[in-house]
Amino acid sequence: MKDIHDVIKMVDEWKGKEVDIEELTEGITNKNFKVTVEEKSYIVRIPGEGTDLFIDREVELHNMLSASDVGVGAHIFKYFKPDYVVIAEFINGKVMSVPSFKDKERIVKAIRAIKRVNMRAKFTSKFIMFDKFDEYFELIKKHNIKVPENFGEAVVFVNRVRDKFLNTMPELAACHNDLLAENFIDQGDRMRIIDWELSGINDTCFELGDFSVELELGEDEDVLMIETYFGNFDEKKFARMKLYKSMADILWVLWADIQNHFSDLEFDFWQYGMNRFNRAMIALNSDNFSRWLQAV
Repeated sequence: MKDIHDVIKMVDEWKGKEVDIEELTEGITNKNFKVTVEEKSYIVRIPGEGTDLFIDREVELHNMLSASDVGVGAHIFKYFKPDYVVIAEFINGKVMSVPSFKDKERIVKAIRAIKRVNMRAKFTSKFIMFDKFDEYFELIKKHNIKVPENFGEAVVFVNRVRDKFLNTMPELAACHNDLLAENFIDQGDRMRIIDWELSGINDTCFELGDFSVELELGEDEDVLMIETYFGNFDEKKFARMKLYKSMADILWVLWADIQNHFSDLEFDFWQYGMNRFNRAMIALNSDNFSRWLQAV
């Protein structure tokens, strides 16, 4: 991993100028810094150790630029290969959190930003949840990585949903796929979205399901989300989104276990994954699972 001071020296436009560096602690994948040069601020992202195992940085860069072009992602100032250090605009606004999304107007604003990317961005790579699950699971087996004791039960549920969904796959769109609350910045008139590492062409119902589970939305908010995105309530889309909420949790369990094995960041990835695993298994073992599966 590159040192932030080495990165600063690589930027010709900053040479001879006063540079202020502030390390940001919110990220759990990379090292992020706010760098201010003559009163203008930037974000410097330095990829975390081992992340190249499950993140295609060239794809990410393409998608970041496309998301910027449609007015949702941050403007990219500089990037450096082969390490894929990225320097982007510092987006002024309120960094969102799970509690701040209790405001339904902000949910609507976020859905509009998500849909703008879905409809307008030009991504080239695919991020199909079930393919990504297989990819992560192969890494788990290859490196003998620890997973939750009863993870085999989750695999059975994933395959049941896979069989149903792959026969009813809608037209795919450019998706972010990792819609943590903190990846949204409210600028008042619009919502911006950051962190495009896992972006790719996907089923938009996964995008909505991931958004909902990350923000811990309830039934009323899920209905609002579907109505805002599609223009009216659609039972099939609602059921598909509900199932994807648990599928997202299961996928991120594998992601967390891989991070737990390789990452040098000070974060409890194991407990993070276990929390998601337990939440997913409660939902998948509920009476709603069969009802939603039938409704798709």
